Amino acid sequence: MRKLLLSALATIFSIGLMAQTPLQHQADRLSKISMKKAPAQTEYKAFAGENNPFVSTDKAPDIVVGGTRYDLQSNSTMMKRIHVFEDGTIGATWTRGTADPNFPERGTGYNYFDGAAWGPDPSARIEPVRTGWPNYQPYGENGEIVCAHTGGTTGLIFSYRETKGTGTWNNFYLVGPVGHEDLLWPRIITTGEFHDVIHVIAVTPSVANGGTAYEGLDGSLLYSRSFDGGLTWNPENVILDGISSLDLYGVGGDEYAWAAPQGETIAFTFGGFLTDGIVMKSTDGGDSWEKFLYYQAPAPRFNNEFVLPQHGGIDSFQASVIDNNGMVHVAAGRMEHAADGTGGPTNFYPYTNGLLYWNETMEPMDSTKVGFDILDPSVVAPGYLLAELYDNGVDTIVGVATYQASLSSMPQLAFDYNTNILYAFYSNLTLGFDNTEFNFRHVWMRFSEDYGQTWSDQVDLTGDIFHIFSECVFASVASNVTDKLHLIYQSDNSPGINQRFTGHGVVDNSIVYLPVATVVGINEQPAQTLAIEQVFPNPATTEASILVNTNGASLVDISLVNMLGQTVMHNQRMLGYAGTHQVKMDVSQVESGVYFISVKSGSNTNTAKIIIK
Repeated sequence: MRKLLLSALATIFSIGLMAQTPLQHQADRLSKISMKKAPAQTEYKAFAGENNPFVSTDKAPDIVVGGTRYDLQSNSTMMKRIHVFEDGTIGATWTRGTADPNFPERGTGYNYFDGAAWGPDPSARIEPVRTGWPNYQPYGENGEIVCAHTGGTTGLIFSYRETKGTGTWNNFYLVGPVGHEDLLWPRIITTGEFHDVIHVIAVTPSVANGGTAYEGLDGSLLYSRSFDGGLTWNPENVILDGISSLDLYGVGGDEYAWAAPQGETIAFTFGGFLTDGIVMKSTDGGDSWEKFLYYQAPAPRFNNEFVLPQHGGIDSFQASVIDNNGMVHVAAGRMEHAADGTGGPTNFYPYTNGLLYWNETMEPMDSTKVGFDILDPSVVAPGYLLAELYDNGVDTIVGVATYQASLSSMPQLAFDYNTNILYAFYSNLTLGFDNTEFNFRHVWMRFSEDYGQTWSDQVDLTGDIFHIFSECVFASVASNVTDKLHLIYQSDNSPGINQRFTGHGVVDNSIVYLPVATVVGINEQPAQTLAIEQVFPNPATTEASILVNTNGASLVDISLVNMLGQTVMHNQRMLGYAGTHQVKMDVSQVESGVYFISVKSGSNTNTAKIIIK
């Protein structure tokens, strides 16, 4: 019972380090486990199973904007699904399907925040035909646009309306080249003063997805641009220099994503299991492009035709953002790979740990910089590691429900142009939260005040008592930052995804809106309610845990004070949400005696006595 309570109260900060943890004891065994890579999924993969019995997916603190039983929001990298408009209204989208097992009504779920409240959970898709993989962007002076794929010869469907939040959706289409009309897994952005220039990247189906090679690529990433609402495209379905068959064997589904545009500067990143990690950047609105490598693969055109030993690479989940200086930043999941040279699927190691980071001032990563150790990301070259699984020093990994992702993956990046702070969000396997078979993933956050040189502590944004049995995945962050950062993510009570990998039956999933206070907002608004709920163990010998409750996101000062009023230890921590947090303090080097723990935010202070033996 005690362990369950501790698991429910998120372990998000740590003061001090422990020598050897239960997680480290698992390293030898977990590092030997490998799996075969599965191709990207376009349709429902039948799997019979029972609903998870633990809890309802509707959790008290969650702002649920919609639901779906079709749970494959992306094969890897997430597209733009949420936008905050200048007047404070918000639009959000997701792939929605409820009529399992075949989901004939699958399409775009849409909801709108009018400045006061979200609308009801939608009961139907917005398109006239079956679709998937929607992207959402502002369009026109006050409108909105959605792009999704149809999985057929009609290619991509665009749904738009001149007034956001109301009115009839209008449609137009973009098809692929002759013989390759079925464009899949699109990504779009809009640029221009009135967001009326549409930029699209999408891929032709690979052989594994029922297609054929196009221009020598088994999956070609094509770029198109329209200035007139899809009446004409210039260019249309072009392969950009630097990502042709001379550079790649092919591009897989969802292995690419746009950065939020900044004026005429636009950029997208892509990279797969065994390919280079590439940034394509244009400073003239898409007329010309420059290529950067953020990761250099051992064999960029590899197709398992020779043996490739285990090496460090990327997991195809990635994100990018353009800062106020026009520089591109990239985050990507770290993944160990190997191949046996037999021409079949390649191998990956699902217990690979670490989220990688790169910007234009840095040399490209390679397998040496990524490192060869599975669970220990300290082997990553200095400066290239953004985040990792948080080792709470108590719990072990129970199991990993596969997404073909690192233990720290599904990144999203946002940049606050008012404060020049870079934010990173990611889905982390979270120790202490499990259903006895698999660990749950939570949405975590870090931020950097110096353009990615250093990062704040890792914060579990969903690590409270209401998310004991919550799988929090497929986050998408709004490009523009207000006094908050705005995300949506998918949540259910069953680790893994039904539509792509065998793990659980079809279950109800919630699409959750998650607002997160900015760092400036935290400094300006200290918590009005601050309480130390518990200190344990007490007496303590090596480590003490403090349960701190706050009514809002806040920076807090945590001190250990002796009987003379002298501060023995001090640290500052950001508590990123309202609720209970667990803070750990290493007291192994503190002399025995009676002390006080002081927690302060603004003018609010709370203390508790602790005995150290």
